[in-house]
Amino acid sequence: MTRAAPKPRRSQADRSAATRAKVIAAARDVLCAQGYSGATMHAIRDAAGMSLGAIQHQFPTKAKIMAAVAAEFSAYRTRIYIDAIRQGTTPRESMENLIDANFRMVSRPEMAAVLEIHLARRNDPDLDREVGPGARRFDRRVRLWAYSILHAAGIRDDAAHRSLQLLNNAVTRGLTVEYIRNPDPAVVEQAIAIWKAQMLDLIFGA
Repeated sequence: MTRAAPKPRRSQADRSAATRAKVIAAARDVLCAQGYSGATMHAIRDAAGMSLGAIQHQFPTKAKIMAAVAAEFSAYRTRIYIDAIRQGTTPRESMENLIDANFRMVSRPEMAAVLEIHLARRNDPDLDREVGPGARRFDRRVRLWAYSILHAAGIRDDAAHRSLQLLNNAVTRGLTVEYIRNPDPAVVEQAIAIWKAQMLDLIFGA
């Protein structure tokens, strides 16, 4: 009788990556359910189902866990946004695709989790030091994408368009909060459709 070959043991790097992914997912879920103040190391430990020592081996502080949650979602958004822009055949299509991709994030649990993290940065210097640089890099990327689309359309990236981008960020965050309070996709989608039409008209003309 032939014995099954033993499964190869995972490398230390694979085990570390699996632990990090499990902790990040647990932190995201706790953030969504209990907010930033409820996302304690002990709450994350319980959600991850592992020891506090195992978590702290990968993430010595809560701030570093929060930074990892934010960084993972930023990387995901970057991939989605770049793909959306590239699928546009005109500057207007690229901008419309970018707006659609952005607002699809509103219903994702990561969006609510990251919003909790950014709100907490105001009163937590350690958190701000960990999360701030990555957040600023992501914001610069988004501004560069918007500038590239406007440049391709022959539109100046002036103060009015930068203010419009700021307003779009505010609408995105506001709708994220509304989705948490009242997760009715139909209502949120209608609000997004109205805002997108206004945005495109303001940028490219009716």
